[in-house]
This record gives sequence, structure tokens and C-alpha cells, in this order.
Amino acid sequence: MSSYIKTSKISTNLTGLFLGLFLISTISEAQFLFFKKKNTSQISSTKNQEAEYFFSEGMKDFILENYGKANSSFFKSLDANPTNAATHYMIAQIYNKQRNWYKALDFGQKAIKLNDQNKYYYELVAGIYEQKQDFNEAIKVYQSLLKKYPQYIEYNYSLANFYTNLGKYEEAIKSYEKIEKAFGMSDDVTSAKQQLLLKQNKLDEAIKEGKKLIDAYPDDQRIMMMQVELLISNEKFSEAENLVSDMLKKDPSNPYATLVLSDISAAKGDTVTSKKYLYQAFGNSDVNIDAKVGIIFSKLRQLPNENLRKQCDELSEILVKTHTNDAKSHAIRGDVLSISSQNKDALSSYLKSIAIDNSQFKVWQQINMIDHELQLFDSMKVHSEKAIEVFPNQSFFWFYNGLAYQFKKDYRKSAVAFEEGKKLSFNDKQMLVQFQTMLGDSYNGSKEYKKSDEAFEEALKIDANNHLVMNNYSYYLSMRKERLEYAKKLSEKVIKEYPDNATYLDTYAWILYVMKDYRAAADIFEKIVEKSDNGTIVEHYGDVLYQLGKKDQALEFWKKAKKLGDSSELIDKKIADNKLYE
Repeated sequence: MSSYIKTSKISTNLTGLFLGLFLISTISEAQFLFFKKKNTSQISSTKNQEAEYFFSEGMKDFILENYGKANSSFFKSLDANPTNAATHYMIAQIYNKQRNWYKALDFGQKAIKLNDQNKYYYELVAGIYEQKQDFNEAIKVYQSLLKKYPQYIEYNYSLANFYTNLGKYEEAIKSYEKIEKAFGMSDDVTSAKQQLLLKQNKLDEAIKEGKKLIDAYPDDQRIMMMQVELLISNEKFSEAENLVSDMLKKDPSNPYATLVLSDISAAKGDTVTSKKYLYQAFGNSDVNIDAKVGIIFSKLRQLPNENLRKQCDELSEILVKTHTNDAKSHAIRGDVLSISSQNKDALSSYLKSIAIDNSQFKVWQQINMIDHELQLFDSMKVHSEKAIEVFPNQSFFWFYNGLAYQFKKDYRKSAVAFEEGKKLSFNDKQMLVQFQTMLGDSYNGSKEYKKSDEAFEEALKIDANNHLVMNNYSYYLSMRKERLEYAKKLSEKVIKEYPDNATYLDTYAWILYVMKDYRAAADIFEKIVEKSDNGTIVEHYGDVLYQLGKKDQALEFWKKAKKLGDSSELIDKKIADNKLYE
């Protein structure tokens, strides 16, 4: 025990220090002072110092969220002074955080017994009951609190919540009424009461509650809108219209009244009138653009529907005219046009949007995707680079930048872009496989074959059954006439899964061709060539026919391949000389 006597001055100083820490941890000053006022008549001075020392140590670890160490110190404090309520309270808090509610309740209730004047102890115990969903016990605790502290009217919020959870709606309403009596009417309390009345099928009473709130705040149109929504949702259309008319009398320029009238007309099934009010609201610049965009989005989610599609088109046109300088209007116009497959016009709208605000990730996404779909690779290069300036850490734009350079056959620059994107995709395996595949293509294009093979192998380590990786990898190996058995094995695995895919069959047939198995290659080409509009496949079949001695037929298919496009650089020479060149 002598060690605690030696540190008594330190312990006293720690008490001052941890008063501030105690406040930080949301424990009241009153609680801490109560600890200071512990009953010392039956506890020695040494024990008091020991209890205080361990309590302070416990508080230090509690604030640092080292709850195990904190509890150990608090229990040592209790050993020295078992009658201290604050120590029991802190142990209860720790058990509560650890969801050990049985022990949390035990120590919380002991804290109350030792000091039944501290409201924080009651609140903790009630909170534990609430987490256990033992609402009846939580109610008892708050009822006790209100008897001791009737001035804390706000406890009725908790009581109302507990009563609601128990389905005791009338009791919950009474609790809200006590709040109203003390603080006056408010929209949140009225709304809560209305919901409880509706649960009891007391619509008329719910409407009366709303009227009382309107009478209390006659100039608050937000409150009137709440009542209108209640009326519409319960098909009280005439009353809703009357209330909107009252709103317009008070404020004829109310920008939202027409939107509400549109909703009422729609609910009544009067689509013509609803449309008239809706278009009127969209043409009003005082109506918030976010509300309008939300309406168009809600309609887009209901597509395909030709009438709705046409309406979205018309509304987005009005939106652009009404909010010309707002990027959102052009962005939503782009969405509408894109969904209607009007990609060129959609691209124009998206570009207008980013000219006003270039910080919208999704708009940049759409721009790059449309560039790719329309094969505007020069534009895609420019747009992806501008997007990278704004979003340098988004792999999506590096991917499209790499694609743009790859389509322009600038393979070194495409590889640089794909390498950057790969670095940003280390947590996304699917995206990582795509980058590795594109790197394999780019490095093959720049004739860096070792890097190309490594990229494909890395992709297969992540996804061993990726058909695109296996097809491209095996095709490039066949074109280089390297590791043909391995290429054949990869390709066989692909066509086993996709036996009708012409592209994959072409790869397999070409590998057989390179391996000089011309008859087997021809058998496969015969299945796919007549239906194919791919110049590469048709040219390959011509090459096979030539090797089989069918030169006239070979020439026929080479000419067809040239018309289709996508043929090799040697196609003209093959046709001119009626001879195979490789």
C-alpha cells in the first residue's frame, strides 16, 4: 500500500487533468463531482487515494477506447471504494459498448441505487433496455425520471418512441401532447401524431391535426405542403386542391403550386390537366431544377414506354430552355437522348454540360462511352485526357484513353495509359483483368512480345477461365508461330465453352492452319465463313483454300475479304498475284 501513499500528489493532479477528459467523454461535470464527494467516513485516506488513482487510469483508457484495460482499472477502483456510483456507471458504460447488456444493467442499476439523483445513470439504463428492445422497462425508467425531473419534458420523445414500438399509439400521442403543451406545436410532432392516427385508421383526426398546425403557422407554406401531401396520399383531392388554392391566394407566384396541382390531377386520372400543370412548372425558372430533374429521372425509370419517353424528351427540352446556364439541364437532356439511342445529340448535350461544370464524373463517363460506341477515337483521346485532368485517380478514364491510342495503333502510348489504370485497379479484380488484357494487346502491337505474354499470364492468374484473354493470347501466339501446342490448348478450352462463336472458332482454325493441319482448319472455316461479315475470317479461309490447292476459290474469298474490310496489309498483293503471301 505504500506505493499509493507515495503517489498521492500525482493522483490528485490526475484528478484535475481527467476532469476535462471526463467532460470530453460526454460524462457530466456533476457526475465527476459526485465521485469527488464520495463517502469517506468509512474509507481510509489511503483507500480514497487508491480508488481515485485507478478511476483516473480507467478514464484515460476509456477515452482511448481501451475498454479492457479501462474496466480492469475501474474494478480495482471499486475494490478500494465499492460504494462509488460513478465507478459503477463507467463499468456499465463499457459493458454496454461491448453489448453485454446483462452486466451493463447490473452495474447501471447499482449506480442508481448508490445515487438516485443522477439523471445520467437513469438514461444509461433506459438506453440499455431500448437496445434490448425491452421497451416496457425503458418506459418505467423514463417515468421515474420524469417524476424526479418534471422539467425535462424532452424525455417524452423517448416515451413516445417506446409506446409506438409497443403499438400503444394512444399513449404515444399523449406523450407528444405533453411536448406540444410545453413547447408549442411543431411540424415534426404533428407529423408523428398524424402517422400514429393513420395507423389507427383515424384519417379525419390526422387531417385535423394538420389543420391545427396550419392555424398555428398560417404563413408557413411548407407546413401547408405537408398537409397537401397527406390529403393526396389519402385521395382527398378536393381538399388538397382547396388548400393549394389558398396557397396561391397568399402567394400567386408560388413556384411549386403548379407541380402540386399536376400531382393532384394525375392522382385523379386527369392526365391532360396534369401534363398542362407539369409543363407549366418546368417552364418556371423559380421551380428548383433538382425537383425537375428528379421528376424526369422517375419517368426514365419507368421506360420503355413510348408516351413517357416522348414526355421526357419534351420536358428535358423545356428544362434546357428554362435553365440554359445550368449544367444539370444539359446532363439530363443527354441522358434522355442517350436512352433514345440519339447518341450524337446526347454527346452534344453532355459536352454543353461539362462546359459549364466539368466536375461531374458520370457526365464524363457518358461522353467517353459514346465516343467509343460511335468510334470517335480522336475525340475519345481528347475527352479521356481532359477527364483525367479532373479525375486522375479514376481508372475508367485511363482505360478509355488507352483504348483511343490502341485504335490509333499508337501502342506505346496505349500501354502507358493501361499501366496507369492498372495501378489504380489493384482492389478490383475484374477491372485488373481488363487492363492486363489490353496491355497484352498493346505490347503485342508494339512487338514487345515478352511483356505481352507476361500481361496475359497475369490476367489468367486472376481469372483462369477468361475466354477473351485466352482467345487473344492464343491468337497472338499463332501469329508469331510460337508455343503452338499451348495456344491450341487455350483455344480449345474457349471453343468448348463457346462452340458457336465465329471469332473464337476463327482463332482455333487459324492455329490449326499455322500447325499445317489445313483440312481440319478448312472444316471449321466452312461452318462460319458463309455467315460471316468479318474480313479477317474470310481472308483466313482463302489462305486455307490456297494451301489445299484451291487457288481460284482462294482468290474469290480474298476479294470478298477486301470488300468487307478488316483484312491484312497483304490482301492487295494476294489478289494481284493470285498467290499466298504470309
